[in-house]
Amino acid sequence: MRRSLWSSFGSMAALAIASAGCSAPVTGELMVAIQTDMAVPKDVDRIELQVLSGGNIVIPNTPFPLGPGEFQLPATQGLTVSEDPGREISIRVRAMLGDWTRVTHTVLTTVPENRVATLWVPLHFLCSVGAEEGEARAPGREGACPGDPACAADACGERRVSSASLPDYVERDVLRRACFDAAICFAGAPPVEAGDLDEEDCTIAAGDGDVNVAIATEGDGGCGAAGCFVPLDAESELGWRRRDDGRIALPKALCSPGRLARLGVVVSPVTPACPPKQIGDPLCPADERRPVVLAARQRGPGSLAVSNGGVFWTEQGSLRDVDEPNVDGAVKRVARAGGAPATLASAQAVPRHLALGDNGEVFWTNRGVVGATTTALMRWIPDGKAERLLDAQQLAKLGPSGSLEALATNGDVLVWTQLPDHGAPGRVGFAELDMLDAQREATPAELTDADRAYRIAAANNVVCWTDVGPDSAENEAAAGSVRCEKGGSVHPVSVGERKPYGIALDAESPREVFWVNLEGEVVRAPLDGGARDVIFRDLARPGPYGIALDERRVYWTNRIEGTVNMLPRDAPPDSACRDGACTLATGQLNPGAIAVDADALYWINEGSPVVGSTGNADGAVVRLAKPPL
Repeated sequence: MRRSLWSSFGSMAALAIASAGCSAPVTGELMVAIQTDMAVPKDVDRIELQVLSGGNIVIPNTPFPLGPGEFQLPATQGLTVSEDPGREISIRVRAMLGDWTRVTHTVLTTVPENRVATLWVPLHFLCSVGAEEGEARAPGREGACPGDPACAADACGERRVSSASLPDYVERDVLRRACFDAAICFAGAPPVEAGDLDEEDCTIAAGDGDVNVAIATEGDGGCGAAGCFVPLDAESELGWRRRDDGRIALPKALCSPGRLARLGVVVSPVTPACPPKQIGDPLCPADERRPVVLAARQRGPGSLAVSNGGVFWTEQGSLRDVDEPNVDGAVKRVARAGGAPATLASAQAVPRHLALGDNGEVFWTNRGVVGATTTALMRWIPDGKAERLLDAQQLAKLGPSGSLEALATNGDVLVWTQLPDHGAPGRVGFAELDMLDAQREATPAELTDADRAYRIAAANNVVCWTDVGPDSAENEAAAGSVRCEKGGSVHPVSVGERKPYGIALDAESPREVFWVNLEGEVVRAPLDGGARDVIFRDLARPGPYGIALDERRVYWTNRIEGTVNMLPRDAPPDSACRDGACTLATGQLNPGAIAVDADALYWINEGSPVVGSTGNADGAVVRLAKPPL
């Protein structure tokens, strides 16, 4: 009988598959090399390994936590030869994220008798639940293949491998730890056009040179300023291969109709900084000094909010026409560290703006079409479904009013704006949540007239909104106003504003209100009616749009310039902020709504206009670590 041999390779201890005994020293060994094409610990934070030999458990479901200070991938597990070299063993590896089983990969093989061989067990994104649809995570849910066995690359079922075909183990080839920077290597890489993709045989035309190929995802893989990418191993049966006719063959699972609707393919040239992707290359961590995309390939994102529960946003979907929207919008969430986005509500009629409740609820406006049944105030309750709080019929009882737009919560009250539309006036609406829940026959809401009420903010029983002003104003550029409601009365904070858009209040103690004027200003004013201060003005560079506050700073986006900017909240009027002195990020595609938490700021890149198209999937949700004070 051969005896057990313990050794140490990589980051996991080696285990024999035979019990202890007496015989000559063991010479045969199988080195199981575990790797993933997803990001650790963002997409996968734990590996579970199980080994069976002759139906007996040799290694139970042993967990290995992944991440900084924990086990690193690639990692190896050594298995020594037993008294019966021909005995088949079953190796099962699971990739987990919290309670979510993302991938299960099972390999059937033997241990070589007289050499040490390498068996790669990769954990592929294409085998992951929800890879194509961003489905909500479900504890204990299995991978893309039902039940057990598992999935490898694009094939369900156990993978049987002859150990005679495996290469000899060379430690430097397996554990070299050279990471592949997907965010840099695919930055600026355009998506493969439909004419270059043959869906039937799942190949692409990609020129004759050396290239790297990646799947463009919503949030999985290596993320950077340009998006999120899962690189495919070069010239590999588990990745991509160049055929004799020059076309590149992709994994078949990538070309299934459901996945192609959400995923894309990008190709970039091989360079010294971006050599061909190999199976043992882990993904480089995100560079937190620069903007990092949390959710890419979004179709018209319009609003966002952040809490301990993650980053939430609305996706408007495709818009054939302003008056005939497709009902394919969504409300989504992603962890603040990134990962696979979850869809909280689908089939929404142009969801515009959202707000978060104190108990984890998410509220949003469905613009729909004025007078249509799809127009509604909506709510999602954790572990529940989306429901209408105020529908089109109830809104109609209040009188003619425009399309639903912005939304905020003020304790137990929902407040929103309605833009003028089809002759209906603009309004600001108020509704108590307990009255909405009671579903009384009388519409439990009231409206305050406004010319073109646009954005709204609420905190500590104060509600403020921007009003762009009437369309017919002689001097429309300076016809806007900012108004606030407190104690049941509305009073103007400032009039004569230059197209006021985004607005923000201090969440804890609102004594000042901040807003941006689209024509090129950031303004601060006390709520008690004192003089306003224009802390930033550049009328030659219009476009300020979204605004957010923390304890010491004010942040804003400029959708025309494509920038994200910052100033101290107590900055003096006309602060020196030229030549990029206040700019934190450039090159953004129509940046809009912005939010902050203790560590980072988050914003929406609205992407290309979606009206009149089928929905351009180039919007994004972006995070940037706050600069030091």
